[in-house]
Amino acid sequence: MMSDINQVLATEKKNKVRWGFIWALVCALFWGLGYVPLNLFWGFDPIGSQYGIEGSTGYIFASIMLTAFQIIFFGVFLTLIWSGVSGKLNEFKRVILNKKAVKWLLIGALFGGPCAIMGNMLATGYIGAGFAAGTALLCTAVGALVGRVMNREKLSIKAIVGIVVILVGGILIVDPSQMIADITNPSTDGMIWGYIGALMSMIGWGFEGNIAVRTLDVTDADVSLPVRFALEGLVWILILLPITTCFVGVDTMGGAITDSLTSIPFVYWMFILVLSLGFCYAAQYKAFPLIGVGRTLSLNSLYVPISLVALFIFMGADLGLLMVIGTIIAVAGVFVMYWESDSLADSTRGD
Repeated sequence: MMSDINQVLATEKKNKVRWGFIWALVCALFWGLGYVPLNLFWGFDPIGSQYGIEGSTGYIFASIMLTAFQIIFFGVFLTLIWSGVSGKLNEFKRVILNKKAVKWLLIGALFGGPCAIMGNMLATGYIGAGFAAGTALLCTAVGALVGRVMNREKLSIKAIVGIVVILVGGILIVDPSQMIADITNPSTDGMIWGYIGALMSMIGWGFEGNIAVRTLDVTDADVSLPVRFALEGLVWILILLPITTCFVGVDTMGGAITDSLTSIPFVYWMFILVLSLGFCYAAQYKAFPLIGVGRTLSLNSLYVPISLVALFIFMGADLGLLMVIGTIIAVAGVFVMYWESDSLADSTRGD
């Protein structure tokens, strides 16, 4: 009797972790492809001039506007379409009225949006999509360390070694010598903001997952994610965009919003971005409670080679030697973490 129960529990855990791996791989696929439409938004030099602001300040303003539109589009898409199609609009109401759930979702959203997504925008605008993809990979280390402290996630020796290997690959992708040169003698005014943005993305996404998983233990991922983006959308509409308006002026902000929403190419590519990164987030939120934040972020590292190949094929991006070598090492790190016979049976969360 007891052996049968143990067998059922072992099978359930194995299936749970296997689906966690599958969702993490789906996330990596859509995350990598998402850098193509993200990079397209920076086709103007600088894109900020399209909003009436030139130079370095224009890049910052453009990053704010692109992040805000992305989050608001996410919120509308995921709330009305994702929750609606899955028949969970009533569950959406229940979760958004749950004060404890809303608290953690909102805190996670602030790390994920104004910090991580905004930072990734800055890194893409100032330095490039390949650099932004590579540096965001380092959120793996942040997520694993925070997860160990906050959520008591277990990390085996192989998992730790794998994370270190991934970090080595990420460092090569960043190209430290070029980073030092850009900081000491920047070729673009305000380039330091690109590196600040990269730091924001790795910290923001590392923290968001560990905060979100607290809510995902007691709520449905298909509902928590729309609530998360709806809350952040309200933060942008009610707080962050009004603050930005105080600096750039009502006319500039009004013109930026009008010009963007009446531009067919802008709306089209924003919709494509929402589809790619929206499904990425949906898959990631499903994987977090199944295999833990550290493992999810680590497996998500496969988005880097996917993004580099996609950028090369669709955008003709120049892939440097260090970037290719770093990508190979990072992928090898993932196999170090998971190429073990009992990996599917490992527990990833503390009891």
